[in-house]
Amino acid sequence: MNGSRRDILRATGTGLGALALGGLATTTSAATDPTDDWRPADDSNFEYASRGPSDVRWIVVHTIEGSYEGCISWFQNPDSNVSSHYVVGNQPDQTTKMVRLDDVAWTQGNGPYNDTGVSIELEGYADETDFNDAIYQQTADIIQYVCDAYDVPAQHPTYDLAPCSAYDGDGGVIGHEQVPSPYDCDQVTGGKQDPGSTFDWDYLMSLVDDGGSGGGGSDPTFADGDIVHNTTDLNTREQPGTDAALVDTIPADSRAEIVNGPVDEDGYTWWGLHWQDQDVWGWSVEQYLDAGAPQKFVMDELVETTADVYVREQPGLDATAIKVMPASTDGQIVNGPVDEDGYTWWGVHFTDGEDLWAWCPGEFLGSR
Repeated sequence: MNGSRRDILRATGTGLGALALGGLATTTSAATDPTDDWRPADDSNFEYASRGPSDVRWIVVHTIEGSYEGCISWFQNPDSNVSSHYVVGNQPDQTTKMVRLDDVAWTQGNGPYNDTGVSIELEGYADETDFNDAIYQQTADIIQYVCDAYDVPAQHPTYDLAPCSAYDGDGGVIGHEQVPSPYDCDQVTGGKQDPGSTFDWDYLMSLVDDGGSGGGGSDPTFADGDIVHNTTDLNTREQPGTDAALVDTIPADSRAEIVNGPVDEDGYTWWGLHWQDQDVWGWSVEQYLDAGAPQKFVMDELVETTADVYVREQPGLDATAIKVMPASTDGQIVNGPVDEDGYTWWGVHFTDGEDLWAWCPGEFLGSR
């Protein structure tokens, strides 16, 4: 590891980074994006933008009038000309993000409410679906996050229709049934009635008031020295912020070590990372990071060494070295993974010319 480069990155959170962000100190995020999956809408179905907290005033709740997967598929269809920021299913771990919050989704039926809104689609049908606890809780988690990140009031205005201008009023969390038509402010846009009479606004907002499942003021997601990996191809930048210079785009399932952060900027929580597979240092957004090294292999998978490498009795650089295993030695995964000393170790039964069980760093193993 390049110690001097690592020290420079560590310094950016309180030194260079603070200057670049106008004096922003390192802080702990009050909430993190609860997204379980990132499945982007077709780029013909939304508008690229650079929205910040001053641009977002409304969170608009919709019903899909159909299924969770069907909605995702429709937003990825270039013929649909429609999208939403989030799609929420009625089962746990069904929170899919399809449009970045910085960008404008097309779903309110009213241009200014699109420009100032974050939209959430719920699996089900207006006036028919008996929404369950999973969908309420997942929706509350999203609302809490957006309210914290974009300074949207965590309130549900009870008026029949929101203000004629999306820039009037205090903002808050509303249903599609409250968005006025851009052609007649006394009518709902497109005659929509979702989420409808079976939706319990009081229950939803009680969950939001409780801080969602994560709660406000929670401990940081990661700590210095933690090993993480990215769940999608991910930009890493010189400083925390969407306008900072791009260092590299890191392929999905790459391994990194936390070396700085967290820093809140531009509606996201950023972490300073050493991307070990690429030997790159940079800042990336938390919502696309998962704890632990990527699951490179599965049990019983056939592998081979990719270079001459020490194999050991236990996972770790201090464990007794058994021998130097030559490159292209065949084996089979029988244990692991174990993260130790900056590497992910796998137990391997080497069968190429000998019968040996040993631990080997995954960086020196490949599938065969």
